[in-house]
Amino acid sequence: MQKLLLFLLFLGPICWSQDVIDFENEDYYFIKRNHHLKINIEDDELKIANEVYENAKYNSSNALMFASEFIHFDSFTNIANLEAFTENPDTKSKIEVDHFETKDQFGGSVFFSDQQSINFIFPAVGKGAETTLSYTENIKDPHFLGAFRFGTYVPTKEATYTIEVPKGVEIGFKSFNLDAISIEFEKKELKKSTVYTWSAKNIGQFRKEAGSLSVLNYLPHIIPYIKSYKIKRKTTKVLGGLPDLYSWYASLVEQVDNGDLTDVYVIANSITENLNSDAEKAEAIFNWVQQNITYVAFEDGLGGFIPRGGENVYAKKYGDCKDMANLLYLMLNHVGIEAYHTWIGTRDRPYSYNEVPTPIVDNHMITIALINGETIFLDATDSYVPYGMPSSFTQGKEALVGKSKDNYTIVVVPIQEKEKSTTKVETSIQIENGIVQASSKRSLTGYDLIDFIVDVKRNKDDKSPSEFLSSKFIIGNNKATYSNIDLKDTAVNNSYTTSYDVEIENYVRSIGNKLIINPNLEKPLSNDKIDLETQKFGKEFKHKLNREYITTIAIPEGYELKSIPKNSADEQEKYGYSFQYSLEGNKLKVTQQIYINTIALQNEEFEVYNTFIKNLLKVYKKSILLEKK
Repeated sequence: MQKLLLFLLFLGPICWSQDVIDFENEDYYFIKRNHHLKINIEDDELKIANEVYENAKYNSSNALMFASEFIHFDSFTNIANLEAFTENPDTKSKIEVDHFETKDQFGGSVFFSDQQSINFIFPAVGKGAETTLSYTENIKDPHFLGAFRFGTYVPTKEATYTIEVPKGVEIGFKSFNLDAISIEFEKKELKKSTVYTWSAKNIGQFRKEAGSLSVLNYLPHIIPYIKSYKIKRKTTKVLGGLPDLYSWYASLVEQVDNGDLTDVYVIANSITENLNSDAEKAEAIFNWVQQNITYVAFEDGLGGFIPRGGENVYAKKYGDCKDMANLLYLMLNHVGIEAYHTWIGTRDRPYSYNEVPTPIVDNHMITIALINGETIFLDATDSYVPYGMPSSFTQGKEALVGKSKDNYTIVVVPIQEKEKSTTKVETSIQIENGIVQASSKRSLTGYDLIDFIVDVKRNKDDKSPSEFLSSKFIIGNNKATYSNIDLKDTAVNNSYTTSYDVEIENYVRSIGNKLIINPNLEKPLSNDKIDLETQKFGKEFKHKLNREYITTIAIPEGYELKSIPKNSADEQEKYGYSFQYSLEGNKLKVTQQIYINTIALQNEEFEVYNTFIKNLLKVYKKSILLEKK
């Protein structure tokens, strides 16, 4: 389910500029980018072809990296009529690409993929050269028409998208963010067909931007889909609306051959036989699948959409999202728990099922269980997410729940409260000969727990525990050294605790008979100020979070506390902090809370957020003063 949009492969967090463009000052730009989606009925068959034309110019030698090109395709498409060449205005020469290499495409956690690419290099590219690429993408399945984006990684002088359909085909399309560009639209009725054309000029570039919301929230693009087509008086529905999309999904699930489920049912019985409640049974089954079935991705034609059978997945002990979801579905229903196959899109796909009733809306599959009136979202592909919590990347998303062959419902994944992802750090500090000696215990829950354990496992073989802590945290300064580290790689009862001692040199300032120490050994969000010039497309947080720091500083013998910062707080709806100081005997107790209570900020919220960060940094700078008696 991860192959639906090839154009998504190139679109990470980006920044788009629509300033006035002087194309002659650009190192590289597209002169024209034209896609013509043409649908025909030939020999009583539906034929779909996307004709692509791209003409680009190099104004300098700084952009020669763009001479290396590739075209993606898979079992749902093939590439024909491929032509690529370079033209040099000075020599009036035209040099064609004479070597195209087809490669298999693998990446990330993909175990098997039918995706391939045609790779080539434009020849003789230099200053003033123009390159031209044209080809036809033949689309074999009417469910996958893809999408057209008007902007790309460099400026575009002119972009045109055309859809041409015969009278027997009913087309639909959904446009997004077209108001961000100046665009012209024309619908032309011909004798045997209808032609829709969108044209835009002077489209700014997109560039990588860390921490933004999904580019699809802002990128001007169009998603077309075939509602139905008629051949010989027979009308075939494709994607006329959500019922058609669900009907197709349900038909794919019906094709699953689960095989002999005896062993699956035996293990389901054995891990739940001593449990009384449905919640306990569901948790036991979820934990078993999460811990015993390894997640790997398959992208193989309709095999990327149809779950593999329960017997197969259980025997091989691996599967992709739909395979693991199907196994959960089988085991839960076997022990009497109401559970359903569920389709869902990750947060980088900002579409709803009703507005975009096509496979482009989702790229993931989970299981939903209904227990005591509560909807439980189960995603065993996340190896460490606690039972009862959805994967962080599906929070706030619609989920399409398959109740039966013809019955479905849509539910929204709740965004988890900040308290569910809490990091609590308890630290005691001694000052000996001007050196900080600290002992800390760090407890984590929820998504904080997941992030930490993933990092522990990822670095286990590459870094020592002290090297890992040094890279993971900034505690005090760069002079910190760790010892007595208890670094586990497993959680217990959905919580995780690690402990360590840390020695920090050159942290305490000594001036005459006075010692100055900053009690904030850690300063979360210190580097979180948003660059208003470069970050244009919102800010994303992986999840809501809560940080609690309780720091106890022992007053060194022979010293007394002369001054402490005032208590301070800035507690807003979406983020906040609180700092409290109290003297308890010969110890100063500092209690801090920092929280983020949202998963996204929009552009208009940036300045207020930056003010919050600025005020937080001021508090972080406040120190305590100790003086010899």
